[in-house]
Amino acid sequence: MELSQVHGIIVPEVLTCNSSWHWSTYLNAVQSSVEHGLFPQEPFEASVAIFNFWRGRGISAAQELEYFGKKAEGKEAPKDSCLHGLVTALQVLGAVSSGRERRKFLAFAEDLLYFGSSDVLSSSPWPARRAEILTNLLVPLPAGDAQEPWRGFRGDSVKPASLPFVWPQASEPREEAAEPQRFRLWLTDQHSVVSGEITHLFTKYLKRFHMKVEKQSVSLYCRFHQVCFRDGRVANLLRRPRIYEIRPGAGFLDGFEQVENVGRDLNRIAREFHHLFRSPLRTVDAFLCSIPIYWCQLYQYFQKPILGVMDQPIFLFVRSELRTAWLDRFRQLAQDPANLFVCHTAFLQMQVEWQTGLRLPVARYLAIQTARWHWTPLHEAALVVQQLPHRPFFLPLLKRFQELNGLKLQMVGLEEVPAWKDHRPDRYKRLAEHRAAVIFPYDVHFMKLLELYSMGVPIFMPVDFFMWSFSWTIADPGVMESSLSPSDAAAPCCATPGLRHLHPKRCLQLAPYSDLARLPHMVYFRSIPELLYLLATDTSAHSRSWAMKEFQAKSTSEVLSFWNHALTKLLYRKRERARKTIP
Repeated sequence: MELSQVHGIIVPEVLTCNSSWHWSTYLNAVQSSVEHGLFPQEPFEASVAIFNFWRGRGISAAQELEYFGKKAEGKEAPKDSCLHGLVTALQVLGAVSSGRERRKFLAFAEDLLYFGSSDVLSSSPWPARRAEILTNLLVPLPAGDAQEPWRGFRGDSVKPASLPFVWPQASEPREEAAEPQRFRLWLTDQHSVVSGEITHLFTKYLKRFHMKVEKQSVSLYCRFHQVCFRDGRVANLLRRPRIYEIRPGAGFLDGFEQVENVGRDLNRIAREFHHLFRSPLRTVDAFLCSIPIYWCQLYQYFQKPILGVMDQPIFLFVRSELRTAWLDRFRQLAQDPANLFVCHTAFLQMQVEWQTGLRLPVARYLAIQTARWHWTPLHEAALVVQQLPHRPFFLPLLKRFQELNGLKLQMVGLEEVPAWKDHRPDRYKRLAEHRAAVIFPYDVHFMKLLELYSMGVPIFMPVDFFMWSFSWTIADPGVMESSLSPSDAAAPCCATPGLRHLHPKRCLQLAPYSDLARLPHMVYFRSIPELLYLLATDTSAHSRSWAMKEFQAKSTSEVLSFWNHALTKLLYRKRERARKTIP
């Protein structure tokens, strides 16, 4: 549904700029060119005039974005400020130019839409689109003085890939074992989201095993997942809390210098770990490693099975000079029948296969600890999840729409929910009391999405989610190495190095493999006005919530069957190996 088709929704001034004579006049000229099929090559002269008008104000791009943020938050800002009008003028100037001149204008426009945090052009009357800007910005320069054609971008709805969420599926034996098998598992990780799920799943749901988990996570979030280390020697070996110091001015990944230094010294750390714990860990049945998977090497001097549950790429926090050796070692570990390596998503499975040539099993992340809460809408409010790392303007813009249109439905951010803000034990129960959740994802595998999904909260998401969801670690080209891949295919990422920009066409090609497209029973919207219309007229929320919970139950059954079969097989192989080593 296009913006013009959403009747009765008033668009706030921050997106229309209709209080300024200069911008409203320019908007009329732009809309006329659209009606006559001339945009983005026209209106050229009006675009030059409006760009010169903006330049004559003597402000920078950073100030323009700051003014946009103030307007979005309902604060005072110069009325002659119009971010999306300026982006539209820059697209026109880029379309009629070529070579470096084109890229200068388009790079300026992209700076104003960095990471998509202010890319809500589809919710405004301005016709510029970030996907077209990037499509023309990121192509190679033409040879000589050749004139470049303008490349359009057709953003069709994402069609989810038909891949199983659990593979291979295991059939349950007809009879359970007479007595649960004892299983002792040790875990250590840098981020506990995976180990928290595995611990809860294995101890509460796998009735075939009498499971004891030695929890030794050094994660900042371990207390939320109840897997914190109890032996300070583990923390000392892995340099906690120094591993969470981020170098000033660093990017997301390259800032964790101490984590990479642990990886550099991991052989020595593994020897010390074995020396300290070889006696107390002699009865361990398996070691769990997850984030980063590189830490599986901590257990290299124990003759024990390794269970690697992967949520992130294999080169996360691995220094460049160590990657060739780690790739060889990873293949050895993953192909050893005594071990088991599993991916949480089809997207990661595809990425690992591209990087290693190995097709690993998949068992989806269930958000099992939040699934016990059920969607129970108690008040007229939609929860807005927008955990973007840069300038998240979605929530304040939604609030401007809500206020201007006098809508009964409130828009509430995560941090505005008291139970969430105070980290109360009932915080997820309180999240499930909202009428719906509106999610602006920053990753292709998004834990908050899965947690809300597990509770059956009706979910609304932008149809062009791929325009900013490939901007986190799973899709970062910095954790992939094309030179080490056995595949001739392009790397499964669409971001440029440093996660600065996105290639829209490539993102659209990869989006079908993401959980954001593949989980059923979610609703997708093309603009904020369409979202508000859908929320106001939604009559199928209860049936969708029921269907989500039904899918969750089916997934849970499949995942439990997978783990029952996998751990039984792991124990059998461990015992077979032990028998063969007895003289």
